[in-house]
Amino acid sequence: MVKDNFKVIVGLGQTGYSVARYLSATGVDYYVVDDDPMPARLSDLQAFKPGIEVRPMEQELLLQANEIIISPGVPLSLPEIRAALRQGVPVTGDVAMFGDLAEAPVIAITGSNGKSTVTSMVGACAKDQINGVRIAGNIGTPCLDVLDDCAELYVLEVSSFQLELASELPVKVAVVLNLSPDHMDRYASVEDYYKVKIKIYKHCEIAVLNRDITFQFDSRNAHKITFGSDVPYSDTDYGLRQTGSGPVLYQGQTELMHASELKQKGKHNVQNALATLAIGHAADLDISEMINSLLKFEGLPHRCEWVGKIDGVAYVNDSKATNVGASIAAVESFADGKNIILILGGEGKGGDFSMMSRAVSQNVKKLLVFGHDKELIAKSLSQFAPVEICSDLAEVIAVAAASSSTGDTVLFSPACASFDMFENYQDRGREFKRLVLEKTS
Repeated sequence: MVKDNFKVIVGLGQTGYSVARYLSATGVDYYVVDDDPMPARLSDLQAFKPGIEVRPMEQELLLQANEIIISPGVPLSLPEIRAALRQGVPVTGDVAMFGDLAEAPVIAITGSNGKSTVTSMVGACAKDQINGVRIAGNIGTPCLDVLDDCAELYVLEVSSFQLELASELPVKVAVVLNLSPDHMDRYASVEDYYKVKIKIYKHCEIAVLNRDITFQFDSRNAHKITFGSDVPYSDTDYGLRQTGSGPVLYQGQTELMHASELKQKGKHNVQNALATLAIGHAADLDISEMINSLLKFEGLPHRCEWVGKIDGVAYVNDSKATNVGASIAAVESFADGKNIILILGGEGKGGDFSMMSRAVSQNVKKLLVFGHDKELIAKSLSQFAPVEICSDLAEVIAVAAASSSTGDTVLFSPACASFDMFENYQDRGREFKRLVLEKTS
C-alpha cells in the first residue's frame, strides 16, 4: 500500500543511496525506484530501512509523490519523468537539496575538464588555512554526506547532470573552468550542454571567469575575477607571462610562481593552478599560503599520472580523460615532436573525434584504439596518424610496447567513458597500470 506524503528516489547508485540515508535520518518517508530490482546497495539500504524494496519505474507512484529526487545519471527526458513534470510534481537532485540546506559558504566548480583536479587543489589550499573544509559532489563523496554544522567552507565539484536540477544553487564562488563538447548522447546540441554548465553562475556572489571561454552568458549580478593563458591586466586577473625561463604565473603585475615549480606538468595543469588561485582569491584565502599549498600538490590518480618508464618509454595513465577535450589537452601537454603512442577507446558518448585531428597529426606517432567505439575513432582519425585496432587493453599494451622507442610516451587518454568494458574510469586506470607494471616484473 502506498503511503501519503512521500518522496521517490530515482536510482540507487551512490547518490540515491546518499539521499536515502539523509531522508531516513530526517524522518521523511520515501520509495526507491531503479531499473535493477536488486541493486548493489539494497542490503545496505535495508539495514537502516528494514523491509524496503526497490520498485520499478511506475508512473502512478511518481505522480503521487510530493517530490521526486533524481540521481545524476538518470536523464530528465525519460517519459515517466516528463509526465510527472507535466503534472506539476516537483523534481530535484541532491545538489539542489544541498544548496537549500548548507549554511557555510559554498565554492562550486564545473567545466568540461579538470573539475576534480581543481576541486582537489582548492580543497587542499583551503584546508591549509581553514578548519572545517568539506570537499564533495561529483568528485566522489555525495554532497548530502558532508552536511555538517561545524563546516566552515564547502568545495563542490558539480557536473552538468547535477546542474540540470540545481539552476538556483546559491554559492559564494562559482567557476566554469572550460567548455568543450561532451555528453552529446544526452544533450541535443553543444549549445544546450554549455547552457547547462553556465547555470552555475546564476546565483553566485563572485563569478570566476576563464578569459579563454568565448561562449556568451550573463554574469552581471556577480563580482568578477578572471584567469587565462594570456597576460593579466588588473589585480583581479590571473594569467601568464612568458619569460626566458618559461611561463610565470602572475596576479595582475605581481609575480607568483614559475610554472616549472608545479609538481603536475603540462599546460592544462598550469591553467588548473591559475583557476585555483583565482577561486582562492574569491574565497578570501591568502595567496602566499596558497602558493605554498600548490607547490606541494602532487595530483590525483588517473589524471596524467606517471606510471613508469620501460626501455626508455614513458607510460602515462590519463584514464580520467572521458571526453575529446580532455584528451587533446593531455596530448598537447606531453608532446615533444611526434613522440606519442596514443590510446583511445570506450563509449564515445556522441563525441566528435575529428576535433582531435590537429593534435593527432602534429604529435601522435601511432594511434591504438579499442572498446565499443574503436571503429568510429579509427575512421575519424586514420588519415592523421597510423591506427591499429585492438581487441582489449592487454593487446593495446603489447602493441604499444612493440611500436614505441626510446623517448616516446605511451599516453592512455581514452576520450571515452569506460562502461563498455570497465566499472568506471578508476577501474580502467588501475587495469592500465597493472598491465604496464607487469612488464617491469
